[in-house]
Amino acid sequence: MLIVCLVAVGVAIAPRRWWEALALGAPVLLPWWMSLLVVACGIGVVLRKSRPDPYQEVAYLQAVSAELQAGRSLRQALIDASVRAPDLDLTRVVRLCRSGRPMTEVATVTAGALPGTGRLAGAAVRIAAESGGRVSTAFATLAGIQADRIELRREVRSAGSSARASVFVLAGLPVFGLLFAGASGMLAELMAMGRVGPILVAIGSALLIGGATVTLLIGRKLS
Repeated sequence: MLIVCLVAVGVAIAPRRWWEALALGAPVLLPWWMSLLVVACGIGVVLRKSRPDPYQEVAYLQAVSAELQAGRSLRQALIDASVRAPDLDLTRVVRLCRSGRPMTEVATVTAGALPGTGRLAGAAVRIAAESGGRVSTAFATLAGIQADRIELRREVRSAGSSARASVFVLAGLPVFGLLFAGASGMLAELMAMGRVGPILVAIGSALLIGGATVTLLIGRKLS
């Protein structure tokens, strides 16, 4: 049953990297306590990979400004600059620009596509569409604003580095204790206690892993 579930999960997520396939096969190939370690490492990797590069928004805004200064139309500038920010979801912006949709509609989508300066960038697109004014300077200014925000966040994150270290220690100790108990045979003794043992082990493992995950998510808020 476990193998069938893992195959179903593998088909659903279509792993593209070697470590994704290894993580799926870990529960079958490794002892269960080592599988927990692999799963914990996988959670950490996923949380780290899910963060887009914040400077890509800066690069996109700078590219739009440069394209406008080079004489491109705003519609074409938004399309050409999208290659500078592959992590941002600019697919709808590009599609609307290429299909010739009204720029007011493009402005609304742009506001939702840029997480940092989306509302201001959307307003700039809307102003250019309604008045025909040049907004290359506005996009350059927005790029500077976003860069300053990123630097400020990094300073705040550096100031809270000790707090994040404490969070990782608090998250890691329960998982380490669970792995140690499995390696030393303590959990095997509990598993041999009839029906009660496996239930207690399952409940305790779920609580420990759940608590560690919540602690890591709280630590992510600090970063």
